[in-house]
Amino acid sequence: MEMIMLGLVLLLLGLIAFQWFRSQRLQKQRLYDALELIGSVKKIISYTQKHRGLTASYLQGNESVRNELIALKQHISSIADPLRHNDMLKREARWDSYLDHWSRLKGNAEKLTVVTSFQQHTHLIETLLYLLEDVAENIEFGGEQQKNPQIHFLWHEFPKVIEFIGQARAIGVAVATKGESTQIDKVKLGYLYEKINTLSGQSFDRLSLLQAGSTVSQIEQAKQACTTLTQTIREQLINVNKVNLESKQYFDLASNTMDQCNTVLDNEINAIKHSYR
Repeated sequence: MEMIMLGLVLLLLGLIAFQWFRSQRLQKQRLYDALELIGSVKKIISYTQKHRGLTASYLQGNESVRNELIALKQHISSIADPLRHNDMLKREARWDSYLDHWSRLKGNAEKLTVVTSFQQHTHLIETLLYLLEDVAENIEFGGEQQKNPQIHFLWHEFPKVIEFIGQARAIGVAVATKGESTQIDKVKLGYLYEKINTLSGQSFDRLSLLQAGSTVSQIEQAKQACTTLTQTIREQLINVNKVNLESKQYFDLASNTMDQCNTVLDNEINAIKHSYR
């Protein structure tokens, strides 16, 4: 009788252990899938930000970017189309909102005014940024937030820094293309100048503490890129009336800054993702 009872206890303990390990494995897979999805949404955001900037240049008369705009639409489709059946995104109303909005914007963006195109793109990107935060909740509720409270800013504050740079790129490239900076342009760029300065400083301070996937050199390079960009915005777009800065030169400068920041952000997210493999 005692042997039977011992056997039953051992069997029960074995079942409990099996269920626990299975639960842990499923949770790790869910968190890994969420991090993979964050990477995909980030790519869509980056391509949409670039589409906004090039569209601004195109609407100011720079028709040489037309082929790049076509290519960007194809890049976005190659990422977004496979995600239409993603289980996590099926539950997100913002994903449906994005798909509906983008399906309309991609067809008529080049027929809008500069201001309207900027507003439409920015609204679309804001939807994606909120979606990014919604997906990230899977990671925070999964316990990663408790293990490292610093990671919260990776999908809340830092992507917004990159978006402010993207907005400055779109407005600045339009200003550089037309060769003049109006008072309205200066007010918009002044606001973005302050946002980039303040939020990037806070984010890089936190990155220096986190430093899970990026080297000190990579963080410093991204930080310096932000400084160079904001100096250029102030000196060559705000404190002047006639703009001599070439639109491509400015576009490339802002794009490089965004790339540097995205590299650091990707490194940190990939470091977290690696812990779930």
